[in-house]
Amino acid sequence: MNPISTPRLEKEFINTLPPLTFKGRIVEVTDRTTADRIALELMNHKVLGFDTESRPSFRKGVTYPVALIQLASEDTAWLFRLRFCGFSENLLKLLSSKHVKKLGIGLRDDISRLKDIRDFQPAGFIELCEIAAEKGIIQVGARPLTARYLHHRLIKSSQRSNWAAPQLTEKQKAYAATDAWVCLKLYPKLLADSRNYAPDPKEKEQSGNH
Repeated sequence: MNPISTPRLEKEFINTLPPLTFKGRIVEVTDRTTADRIALELMNHKVLGFDTESRPSFRKGVTYPVALIQLASEDTAWLFRLRFCGFSENLLKLLSSKHVKKLGIGLRDDISRLKDIRDFQPAGFIELCEIAAEKGIIQVGARPLTARYLHHRLIKSSQRSNWAAPQLTEKQKAYAATDAWVCLKLYPKLLADSRNYAPDPKEKEQSGNH
C-alpha cells in the first residue's frame, strides 16, 4: 500500500524524505516604520502563508509572548520581529482583513497569544488542520502534511530555539520562513485532494468478524 494514501504516516517513512527549505527572499523587519510600510503592501496580496514563533519555556507554567510573525508569498517571506517593530497599526489591519487569506496550522494558539499582546478581531484566517481532519487524516501537523502532500520532510530542529534573541541565526530565519511558506504550498494540495482517509465502517466491521 502506498504510505501516502493511509490516514497515518509512520515516522520512519517521513524521515526517509528529502528536507524542504524555503529558497526565496527573507526580509527581517525590525522597526515600526518598515513594519507599517510592508504590512500595507501585503494588503494587496490575496493569500499569504502565516505562522508565529515564541521564545520556548522549559519551566512548567511559564510562557513568553509571541516574538515573531511570519508571512510568506511564493517567493518572499517577511519576519516581523515584534520585540523591535512592535504590533504596528497596519500589521493589525492586515491580520484583521477578510480580503487577505492567511493560511496556517494551529492558528487558535497563534491568534490567542497575539491577542495577549494587543486585542484585535482576526479575519481571513484559514486553518489547514481542519481541512485535513475533514478528510479523515489523523496527523494534521505541518510535518506529516508536508510529507503527505509535498513528499518532503519539514525540519523542526530550530523550533525550540530562542526567538527573542537579539539576532536570529540564518538557520532560524530559514526555519521561520519555511514554516509560513509551506502553508501556501499545502493549501491547494489539500483542496485538490478528494480522497477520504477515514476507514470505511463496513470494512472495519468485516475485519472484526474474521
